[in-house]
Amino acid sequence: MAYHRNTLIAELRERGITYLSPGDAVATEPFASDEDLIIALLEQPDSRLHLALVPLFIRRPDLAQIVPSLVSQLSAESALTLQTLYMAAVYLQRLWRTRLSYYLPDLTLLPDLYAGHLNLPLANDRFGKAGLHALAAAWTARSSYPFNRLASLNRVIDLFFEQLKLEASTDEHAPGR
Repeated sequence: MAYHRNTLIAELRERGITYLSPGDAVATEPFASDEDLIIALLEQPDSRLHLALVPLFIRRPDLAQIVPSLVSQLSAESALTLQTLYMAAVYLQRLWRTRLSYYLPDLTLLPDLYAGHLNLPLANDRFGKAGLHALAAAWTARSSYPFNRLASLNRVIDLFFEQLKLEASTDEHAPGR
């Protein structure tokens, strides 16, 4: 089933990912589970919605526990996309751990589930940088579209940091603080 973009954006907002527009999106068909949302995001043609899985995993590391079962249920192509986006979150989380922990003090590291399976460097190798570059290169190589995947992943983490900064500044100015 194809979901309207606004429904997906609203569901991401419910789970703490608020940088996507429109800001007033409303879910017309709410999701029963996180699994359903992840699958719906993977099925969307909009790559920005696919990439939103990266900050979702970083913000909600508890979702790591459902990834393996989802991978086993998906088509080979969708499973590889999910593994790729999950590992992007793992690598970016390691690379930006200090900065992320400033905004997310209860930061839990995502487990490295697929580095070996995808023939990628381990998550902690050069603080995630080696894996991130290898992942982006592999993703670009298997795609028929000439996108700079590394730039896309860096842009996603930049957007997420902008969201986190905005949240922090709003909290600082909240009444009673």
